[in-house]
Amino acid sequence: MNRIVELLKGFDVKDDYETLQKYSADYGIMSKSIESKRKLPSAVIFLRRRDEVERLMEVVREYHVPIVERGKGTNTLGGAIPLKEDSVVVDLSGMKGYCTEEDSITSLPGTEFDEVGIERFPVLPTSFYMATLGGFVSGGSLGLGSLKNGAIWDNVMEVEVYTPSGRKELHGDEVKAVVQAGGTNGIVTRVKLRSVKRGKIKVRRTHFSSLDKAVDYAVDQDGAEFVSIRNKKMMSAMGYSSGGWTVIVGEEEGGGDDVAFRDLITNFAGAYYTVVNKMKVSYTSLDLPLYRLYELDDECMIDAELSKSQGIMFSHTYFLDCTPKLEGFKFDLHSVLINDRAEENRLSKMIEFKRRYDPEDLMNPGKLLF
Repeated sequence: MNRIVELLKGFDVKDDYETLQKYSADYGIMSKSIESKRKLPSAVIFLRRRDEVERLMEVVREYHVPIVERGKGTNTLGGAIPLKEDSVVVDLSGMKGYCTEEDSITSLPGTEFDEVGIERFPVLPTSFYMATLGGFVSGGSLGLGSLKNGAIWDNVMEVEVYTPSGRKELHGDEVKAVVQAGGTNGIVTRVKLRSVKRGKIKVRRTHFSSLDKAVDYAVDQDGAEFVSIRNKKMMSAMGYSSGGWTVIVGEEEGGGDDVAFRDLITNFAGAYYTVVNKMKVSYTSLDLPLYRLYELDDECMIDAELSKSQGIMFSHTYFLDCTPKLEGFKFDLHSVLINDRAEENRLSKMIEFKRRYDPEDLMNPGKLLF
């Protein structure tokens, strides 16, 4: 018998080949670089209660079993992909439940956005219609609403996390040690997020003959839910005919077209993913300060999405079908390393937490260099 399965007696655990294949992949496999690192785990365990998490962590501590936290597998950066063959994938999608207050949402990790009501979340991932709250907190970053309300780490108020060193409750700025850490710092079992009241979003497209005018207009829309600057090549890839540069603005009760929420994500807030899947082109991403937007050229398909993180406005900019000439902070879409995505001040909190509570690197091993 599989040694790991023997250790996990009493849990809902599977180790058949079909299950191992399915649960060792997430949407990160669209990157050949990430997919090449994928290993089949020894087993997949399905947890539904906090006491099961506690029991599992006892096994992890005693037998030094590496584990990989998983929600619905919608992460595009390999967060749920094991890098070690003796890993156990921990599926938390069945650990559901939430409560709401006027200004907050408290939830178990397996709860899905639609179960709570998408209008209540300050920032939504492009995979909101199938992702879990725990998965987004553990591995997400930006999304619809991040320009107006900030990134996911700006909106998480509390996190409960189980580490090899025990249960920890994090509050305020402490949560940045776990949010976007991709499960490398423990199993997230409860999150508390800030809540908003979002009305219907309308979309308008404004065309400009020059990049300078497009950027000037875009940066003035910082109260919108999302703002994207796209060139003619990107608009054409999305099925729209336009010259020059186009600024797409989505704002609550603003002027413009009514758009179904899922189409809002697919065609606007998540456009790069749609184009990459359709055209199978190369892609990369740079986080650029706003002044660098004036230096964009027309060689690539470009989708510059304005966002905020820790109160600073910037452009999360996608370059498709070419290599960008600009320099910026590379948000590496082809790396499994958290170090290749997190800002320095947040990364330092993750590393400090890792060194203190998981020095053996048992939690999603190999993805946080510390």
